[in-house]
Amino acid sequence: MSCKTLILCLIFLFAVFFDCGFARAQFVIDSKTSVKIELTGYDGLVETSIFKGTLAAGSKHEIDTPYRGLALLVFAGGQRYPLIIGSTSFALKIAGPAEPPSFAGSDENELFYKSLTGGDPDPRQYYFALLMIRAKELLESSHTIKTVEELQAKKKEFHDFFGVHYERLRHSDMLVRLIGQYFMMHEYVDYHRQGAPAADIRIQYQKEVLNGIGNMLGVFAPYFAKQEIVNYCVSLYYKRSMVTLAGLIIENFKESAFCPGTEKEIFDFPGDLLITGADESTDRSKDGIKERTLADLKVDKLIAFVSDDCPVSLVATIIKARQLANQKEALPVIVAPLEKLSENHLAMSKMIHGGNLLFINDEEWRKDNLATKIKLPLFIPAQVN
Repeated sequence: MSCKTLILCLIFLFAVFFDCGFARAQFVIDSKTSVKIELTGYDGLVETSIFKGTLAAGSKHEIDTPYRGLALLVFAGGQRYPLIIGSTSFALKIAGPAEPPSFAGSDENELFYKSLTGGDPDPRQYYFALLMIRAKELLESSHTIKTVEELQAKKKEFHDFFGVHYERLRHSDMLVRLIGQYFMMHEYVDYHRQGAPAADIRIQYQKEVLNGIGNMLGVFAPYFAKQEIVNYCVSLYYKRSMVTLAGLIIENFKESAFCPGTEKEIFDFPGDLLITGADESTDRSKDGIKERTLADLKVDKLIAFVSDDCPVSLVATIIKARQLANQKEALPVIVAPLEKLSENHLAMSKMIHGGNLLFINDEEWRKDNLATKIKLPLFIPAQVN
């Protein structure tokens, strides 16, 4: 073989490899009405935006994306519809938010929707559509369990399904839905035992949840860092205001209950640092209220750093504030969000009874001190000068 022929062969092989490994998906969104939409994709536990915008009535919009898998078509009003993005070009036809979309040139999506609406197609030639249907059936099958024995059997079924199909599931919302349902089904079980006190039911439930997290860490060890799984599980219960259980997760999985970042323990807390309470107006000029500063608090305090992206930090701070609230001289906890202070941060106060939770509301200080991602949870005492 000549040198020139060898080079041409290598170029051809590279082109084939490049096309197979990096080929992009292309399809057209055809909307009859004016709509505001977002196409959301998934990579494991993380959502990714494929497209976001407003489409005019009668318009067509071409999508070119590297994403392959199941995506969600989300309307501004909250309506959500799945669609499968594969290697074949197709047209996604939108009549309006109240109607499921239709498809031209995508037999896989048509078969998928026929199954979702109770039809009985034969999707054997479409492995991904069949997998999504099987995942939906697994979700629904968990709603009927009542006993601990049924729970254990169903958990094993979930484990096996994850283990075999993770690589496909990761590019769909089915992974997060299945994990969410995996923990929700613990609440379907009757833990009562003849003669056992009522408190034992709650303890047994918590024990099963914690065992489930331990199992999850084993199942997903090849795919996720342990702290990602722990944070996700903590978020499931924090979003439902089940802080006590979320705190137990942190306590039982301490080594993995963190969010990575720069380890930093030295900060400058100036006396004129602006702080606010959750029930106070963020605009301090209203109603003649004067903005408080750190120097106005003539007691020692604890600065707690939190981030929206780190559920463990939010829960750890609430637990800490609850513990301090039970002390005779309650030490005030001042929350320092890594993001701009929002309602999400202020809502932490609703989960503390009798606690003294305040918030740093000083954008200049935040930008100067929290521009770098830091390891969380982090608590730093601030003494009176």
